[in-house]
Amino acid sequence: MNDAPGEKPAPFGAPELTAPPGEAGGFFESGRPRLGGLQEPTRFTGRQAAVIRAVAETMIPPDPAWPDAGSDEIDIVAFVGRYVTPSGYRNKHYPFAEEDAVTAGLDRLGQSFVDGDATARAAAVAALEEAGDPLFEQLRALVYYGYYSRPVVTLAINRNLPAGRDYHGPPLPYGYLQTTEPWDEELLTRAGENGSYLATDDVVRVDLSQLSWTK
Repeated sequence: MNDAPGEKPAPFGAPELTAPPGEAGGFFESGRPRLGGLQEPTRFTGRQAAVIRAVAETMIPPDPAWPDAGSDEIDIVAFVGRYVTPSGYRNKHYPFAEEDAVTAGLDRLGQSFVDGDATARAAAVAALEEAGDPLFEQLRALVYYGYYSRPVVTLAINRNLPAGRDYHGPPLPYGYLQTTEPWDEELLTRAGENGSYLATDDVVRVDLSQLSWTK
């Protein structure tokens, strides 16, 4: 960690910390965001968690053929918690979700949002979007990323979509094993027979001084 004087240490799981002079707390991350998010997720109250689940079910409406976005199986609350920057720090990475602002927005939606029917919930989410409230973009990104990163959703894509039969999620670190053709081992053993290699130290500059250019 690279903590500035008087700055509290970043929560465990954060990358290197930087703090511009005179700005307490500083930025939470200085490089790329940590793969997998925080090891210790931001914690939400029971009501805030219920709002997150209700938002997920509103943005991805339930369907019998697909996992419920607000279910324990998806656990969208834990996913959101891993990508919300803890209180006291600034986030440099999309969707720029910071704990104090996110929890305040969840509290504004509150129990009335949780208790509302699908129409009322959709209207409340639409109002956030129309007002340009950053909470809308933050929750939409986290809900979509969280939902479509779940293995059970990958299986649903395989099952429900003709174009998704061979989809298995992110290509890394193993690549698209189900669709990559196997290497021809015999061909590989003969690859060096027709090729050549020039060491870097043997490369020489080509003299172009004698060339003339004509139209």
